[in-house]
Amino acid sequence: MGNPKEGASPPTWKLMLVKWLGLFPILLVIAYALQWLKVEPLWFKLICETAILVPLLNYVITPMMDSLFSQWLYKGIDGDKQQQSINIGS
Repeated sequence: MGNPKEGASPPTWKLMLVKWLGLFPILLVIAYALQWLKVEPLWFKLICETAILVPLLNYVITPMMDSLFSQWLYKGIDGDKQQQSINIGS
């Protein structure tokens, strides 16, 4: 989300809010699924949750939420820098 070298990063509070909005529903689904599967003990349940959530957050949730909320996240940031920070793959 953003390119700190270009100075095009959105405010930290916006990034935190957007990540939380993407993470919470996935965490809820995983927690209920592991409860339904009766995964015990707690430490093993947490290992399973984090093993699923961390890669999802890095490779799926963050890019998807950045794309969905980019207008709000980058509002007030120079348009050229905004395009550079969104087009990470190019």
